[in-house]
Amino acid sequence: MVSLVLPRKIIYNADSLEELLNLSRSYGLKNILIITDKVIRSTDYFKKIEEGLAKNDINVRLYYDISPEPNIETVNNIYEFIKGENIDLIVAIGGGSVIDVSKVLRVKLLRPDLKSEDISPFVPLNLENKFPLLVTIPTTAGTGSDASFAFVLKIKENNYEIKYASGNYDLVPYESILDINFLKTLPKKQLIITAIDGLANDIEGIVSINSNPLSEGIAIQSARMFFKYLPKVVENKDDEESLNYLHLAATLSGIAFSNSGVGLVHAIAHPLGSLFNIPHGMAVAIVMPYVINFNYKDKNAGKMYDEIKIALEQLDGFEIKKNLTEHLIDLYNKIGQPKKLSEIAIDEKTYKSSIDKIADLALRDPDLAFNPISPTIDEIKDILNKIY
Repeated sequence: MVSLVLPRKIIYNADSLEELLNLSRSYGLKNILIITDKVIRSTDYFKKIEEGLAKNDINVRLYYDISPEPNIETVNNIYEFIKGENIDLIVAIGGGSVIDVSKVLRVKLLRPDLKSEDISPFVPLNLENKFPLLVTIPTTAGTGSDASFAFVLKIKENNYEIKYASGNYDLVPYESILDINFLKTLPKKQLIITAIDGLANDIEGIVSINSNPLSEGIAIQSARMFFKYLPKVVENKDDEESLNYLHLAATLSGIAFSNSGVGLVHAIAHPLGSLFNIPHGMAVAIVMPYVINFNYKDKNAGKMYDEIKIALEQLDGFEIKKNLTEHLIDLYNKIGQPKKLSEIAIDEKTYKSSIDKIADLALRDPDLAFNPISPTIDEIKDILNKIY
């Protein structure tokens, strides 16, 4: 059986305040919890939304102490912050970290009997359409968390803080509001690495052993949009048409990978990012070309990679390349994306001494189960040596 799960509503090219007021009127929602981070909270556009809600007699509770790489304790802190209050709607305004925290918080509010670590794709939570609903306003162009069933949070394991990735279809947000006014405030470096994360979701999703015609079609379209519009936005952030397409590509990538899974790129990027404090999108970007080359050994994976390659060349007019990896490297060169860990000041000796640990954690990462090839630990170590 094949199914496709996505938000009930995706509002494209939206005005965030107007849509939140529409939701409030439609459902009688008067008590809203907004979860964001300190950077977004300080923007004029966020303040406009907060003030507009207050003027319409909506009670807003605001939590903004979200770090770029949050842990499970962050969820517990917000739970205590609003304990005993009646919350009608959770609004997550931010990138993947803010949205992932908000997903798990909603579970904790509706299912206090369930530990966050016990959330899995295999046990229904029965949360669909229950209040508080979760609405997302993504402020980056790549995580896809606003449309996905997944979350990634840090947990403690053997004195290490590692990234714990899981998900459940009941975590898919009710609505995603795509408003480019937040993208305009995003620093160029962060825009690039979040968009590359979205592209990785597409490229991993199409070769996942759980892929299907529905997810593949969405992933290929999304990947084409990333390749086409990311360089244009990097060159000119005032190009609103390209910003809108880039924002939509990110949400499409979230739908695609949420219904297919990812693979070895993410399995390596999770421990690599945790141990060396590398932003997730940067870790994914550096690992991805080498994993694509590794997966090309699988005949079906190679065929699916080439579907993107052919679409880029025959439909979008890109120069003919040997393989998808060459298109990806060309994209990196256009946008200034580093291709090696040595380019982002990771100490070689410290890194090389950690390869065994990273490989072991990657081999245990749940995302690895969806990769088209089951790598050995030595093959993972080979990739880890190549990326430095």
